[in-house]
Amino acid sequence: MKYFKCESIRLCRYLYSLGFDKKSVIENETEYWLFEKSSRLQEALDFFFYMRKTGVNENGKTKETMPRY
Repeated sequence: MKYFKCESIRLCRYLYSLGFDKKSVIENETEYWLFEKSSRLQEALDFFFYMRKTGVNENGKTKETMPRY
């Protein structure tokens, strides 16, 4: 079985919230999650990285519409 190794907390939580089963692994005092590779997982990853690239945050605002402090 092949697994996707996830170290980003935001990405891990996103995948887990979509219902993907996880396997926790601790290596060198660092925890990461493993998700079983599938076409559904790849689709979720593509969507996640597409949205990060376009700059849309969790509130639906783009980088251009977000206030600068």
